[in-house]
Amino acid sequence: MRKTYAILALIAALVVGVYLALPKGDFVESVFPLEKTASVLAYDDKSDGGSSDVRLEAGDSLLSFSCNLGLDTARGAWCGLVFDLSQGDEREYRNWTFVDSVVLDVDAHGTKEILMKIWTYDPDVTKLDEPRTFKLLLKEIPLAEGFQHLVIPMEQFYTPDFWFTDGNIDPSMDRRHQEAVARVEIAPGWNQERGREFSLKFHGISAKGISNFGFGVVLFIILTLTIVAIGRKHSDDKKPDGK
Repeated sequence: MRKTYAILALIAALVVGVYLALPKGDFVESVFPLEKTASVLAYDDKSDGGSSDVRLEAGDSLLSFSCNLGLDTARGAWCGLVFDLSQGDEREYRNWTFVDSVVLDVDAHGTKEILMKIWTYDPDVTKLDEPRTFKLLLKEIPLAEGFQHLVIPMEQFYTPDFWFTDGNIDPSMDRRHQEAVARVEIAPGWNQERGREFSLKFHGISAKGISNFGFGVVLFIILTLTIVAIGRKHSDDKKPDGK
């Protein structure tokens, strides 16, 4: 009996050792360039009587966006662009469960900050016909002038208090729901100057993480060995002499 347990323990140790020795399996999920049925569009405040101007040019490998917020301070001013990541079915969104960072390759001019908003499906509060009920994960991203490669840890994205207040949602419902990302939105920072055009040229936007496939295989083998060991012990316990 002890010999059997020793062999099973040795196999488990070898499996874990091989797993630790293997290179980690990184994966990349592209937001831009666009993949599958994803799409991108720009928006402004003109439908609400504003005067902000936006321009968007989306090629295969470069997305150019510019905005000039309206000067009338009696009105709100806003603009931005939205990447729709749905994949046909209204609830078939991107699974970012194992995403640990968002990567931006961007050439920026005329702005020192952008807001990145990741909108996720929360089955407890999201109404499909009300986009603002999707759970908001927000990050203020400082920018320098010119080209930059930015890596933003997912843990830095947070759900702001105003999302709960505006939607009259219980603040205790703060689960992130990275397993269902519906949209990625980019907007000017909180203090973007009105009447001054800024431009963003995106060479790439992606989500990165580490694949859990290898870990799943290891876990399956360990569980199988555990079941075998328990089965052997149970069988031996039934023997009259316990041998």
